[in-house]
Amino acid sequence: MNETQFGRLMEVRAGLAVALAACLAFDRAALAEWLALAAGLGLAASLAWTGHAGSTLGAIGDVHLAADALHLIAAAAWIGGLVSLVLFFAAARNQTTAWAPVAGDAAERFSILGMVSVATLFVTGIVNAWILVGSFRGLFTTEYGRVLMLTLGIFAAMLAVAAINRFYLMPRLALPSATRVQSDSLRQLTRNSVIEIALGLTILAIVGMLGMMHPAVHLVST
Repeated sequence: MNETQFGRLMEVRAGLAVALAACLAFDRAALAEWLALAAGLGLAASLAWTGHAGSTLGAIGDVHLAADALHLIAAAAWIGGLVSLVLFFAAARNQTTAWAPVAGDAAERFSILGMVSVATLFVTGIVNAWILVGSFRGLFTTEYGRVLMLTLGIFAAMLAVAAINRFYLMPRLALPSATRVQSDSLRQLTRNSVIEIALGLTILAIVGMLGMMHPAVHLVST
């Protein structure tokens, strides 16, 4: 535990998990909420040291770790935020009055978080691909590259669902005196958000596989 990077990392993650549990137990305090956020971000970002980024040496390794940590935080914010949003929508649908403006405001706030997360995922994904794949040839001629392309395809599907939510369904929540339309839109938003969560979890499973595969950059001859 004390003589390997992985062991020391597990000690840090265990400490963060205990801190997060304690903050959740005393969540009525404002300080506990901020500490819980910090512990959660630390738990997500620290996974970067368990994958390929943790074994990349030199200045490139520092860039790789930073990109991977931001990538993990953005993914956690997007998928984790979707879970909270679905639960909120489910509660809003049980209300008989004044639920549409509140649901619309929540969707608008999450939309901002989602766009920031997607932009971060896009930029950090390019950095990671540049380090681990190295060339367009590696995308097509290695198993790692082909699995990565599958991940990108699912990511594109998530973006398509998110675009429908943002540009078609969310504006319908703001329609005046259109309770039936608003109710249908909220139901479709909830369904689409569940689909996004399922696609996101699928990506996480595939990324877990990528973490155990040889990067394409080491397999393509120059």
